[in-house]
Amino acid sequence: MSDKGFFASICSFFNGLFSSDNNSCCKPEQKTAAAPKKTNDGLTSVERYIRNQSQSSSKLTGVEKYIRNQLSANKSITGVEKYIRSKANAAPLTGVERYIRSKA
Repeated sequence: MSDKGFFASICSFFNGLFSSDNNSCCKPEQKTAAAPKKTNDGLTSVERYIRNQSQSSSKLTGVEKYIRNQLSANKSITGVEKYIRSKANAAPLTGVERYIRSKA
């Protein structure tokens, strides 16, 4: 065998080995039922996002939702809040108390 013929046979062997011909032994399994692609309605992704945001049921922003959630939650009263509320509900000062506080 000549060198050119030998080289050609090696090239054809590797070409057959790595080619993408219809060899059923080398192909991965194909999906039997491919999911249908969504039809493109002609809108860009930004336009679709804006449309979906406008059609959503909640018109509140994230900050508004957070504030409403914090207001509706039953949290315990802090010590500062208790002190302020007790001072607001306290009896009015007597004349002696006002005099002492004004001199201090």
